[in-house]
Amino acid sequence: MSALARGWLLYRPDPGLVKQESYEIDRFLEVAPQHGYELTVVDPDEVNLLVDAEGADAVAVAGEQVPLPDFVIPRLGSMTGYFALAVIRHLEHLGVFCLNGADAVALAQDKLHQLQVLADHGFPVPKTLLVKFPVDTEMVEKELGFPVVVKTLVGTQGSGVYLSEDKKGLDDLLQFVQANNPDARLVLQQFLSESRGRDVRILAVGTRIVSAMERIAASGFKSNYSQGGTAKPFEWGPKNEFSVAEVMRVLGMDMAGLDFLYDNEVGFRILEVNSSPGFEGLESTCDVDVPTAVFRYLDVKFHISDKVKARHLADAG
Repeated sequence: MSALARGWLLYRPDPGLVKQESYEIDRFLEVAPQHGYELTVVDPDEVNLLVDAEGADAVAVAGEQVPLPDFVIPRLGSMTGYFALAVIRHLEHLGVFCLNGADAVALAQDKLHQLQVLADHGFPVPKTLLVKFPVDTEMVEKELGFPVVVKTLVGTQGSGVYLSEDKKGLDDLLQFVQANNPDARLVLQQFLSESRGRDVRILAVGTRIVSAMERIAASGFKSNYSQGGTAKPFEWGPKNEFSVAEVMRVLGMDMAGLDFLYDNEVGFRILEVNSSPGFEGLESTCDVDVPTAVFRYLDVKFHISDKVKARHLADAG
């Protein structure tokens, strides 16, 4: 196919990450041509937006106006600030398909709001309490118990997640946070002992589970692969398939990494859903090709290969 569908990977390195996303970016770039896609990595900080009441809205990159891509894959994770969201929204406004869209990315960023939406739709989530200083540790003990998980509202790869074993430990941690960053946005979350040091990561594209793995911590209670944990394939069943499809629908996501905690009472609780999931561990553990699943989804849902053929014929004519 001589005319390729043009896509952008919206990405910039995140200095706060334990492990950069270079693997994922390289994999998308490697696999794209095999499926008729031409991908360009675009830093959102280099994008300029023009909003024109006369209908001449435009996008420029590094100061030069450029043709609109056929699609955009945001890969920004915790680096998705206001400007990056504005870029995604503007591209959507101009008719560019974004996988995921701005609303879904924003929902993935706000972990508390995400849990509220999931709970409103009947999905089991861990009990969660928004921190307001000073913290009533008696209420924490009554409602959540100890140990209790302390999390920043924005974080990824296990960063910004701590475990307080008792009231004194929680008091000490929160006093330190309040003294050094009184505007910190934190939540306290129910600790599920059944899931200490292990969880399940499912990666879904569209309404389909691409693959899943159980992650096991190297030490402590964080099971993130990026922090040295190990993993093994996880066998999912029809109930998992239906649940994941419904979560994707409720959150408006086209691609997601869903993290589940074990719970003896309900089986699993949804810990969080990421709109820009890493997949190095999943590919090495489960022998799966994630970018291929993404490109096939784009082609089936939006017939991009047909559009490319039509553009090629128009160019030839």
